[in-house]
Amino acid sequence: MSYVMLEGSRLYYEEKGSGIPLIFIHGASQDTLSWRDNIDHFAEIHKVFAIDMPGHGKSDLINGRPTRNTDEHAAVIANFIKTLEIKDPILIGHSMGAAISITTALNFPTEIQGVVAVDGGAAFLGAAGVNYRGNILIDAEINPGDWMETSILSVLGKTTPMARRKQIAMDCTRCSSYVQYSDLLTYTSFSFASRMHEARLPVYYIVGEDDWSTTVKICTETANKLEARGVKSGVWELKGVGHIPQSEQPAVFNKILEEVLGKFK
Repeated sequence: MSYVMLEGSRLYYEEKGSGIPLIFIHGASQDTLSWRDNIDHFAEIHKVFAIDMPGHGKSDLINGRPTRNTDEHAAVIANFIKTLEIKDPILIGHSMGAAISITTALNFPTEIQGVVAVDGGAAFLGAAGVNYRGNILIDAEINPGDWMETSILSVLGKTTPMARRKQIAMDCTRCSSYVQYSDLLTYTSFSFASRMHEARLPVYYIVGEDDWSTTVKICTETANKLEARGVKSGVWELKGVGHIPQSEQPAVFNKILEEVLGKFK
């Protein structure tokens, strides 16, 4: 458990193991605890880093405000990699973290090997797209905490036990409502579709069957478009699992992530 100073603010991170480096990037309203069931497993054969993004967990805000776009978050990741001199890491991003990871791959392609996008970071286009705009964002701004907790419960899988569901939802209520709403804006404003022509690094998708937020269909359409452009991609579907597979069914998730990481060898 360590801190690094970035742009005059403290960023909290956890570091464990040795080998090819992995950087785990959490989703909206979450922090490094979202990877509590995964870090030790992968630290057996990898150098694992897990980050509290600015304003989340134990990390300070940068410039006294939460960010509302993936470009600023991506700059934080690139700065973190440079400051700690991490060589060719693989980014594993969940939900908003998937969008941040892909933006990092687009903006700083020489700094990383590629991305594993977990239930996020797909191109929301066409009939398969999920629309978060309009009244949804207006309603969420009224009470972000309750909205986020309710939303999280709705995207979890049918095989996830109720006790685990409640724990996951509670984990998403620790950061401030200002940060929660900013995360929602960050997640919904990411537009991979408009920048897909810039993609060069591999982007692999892991997605839960029961996730209405980022669906298997959206991820498959995105992966097919990437592969048509010569970019390595693919989709791994987790049956009976929802939007937060690393917490819902960690043993299943860890096994699948091992398989996906093998694509980078």
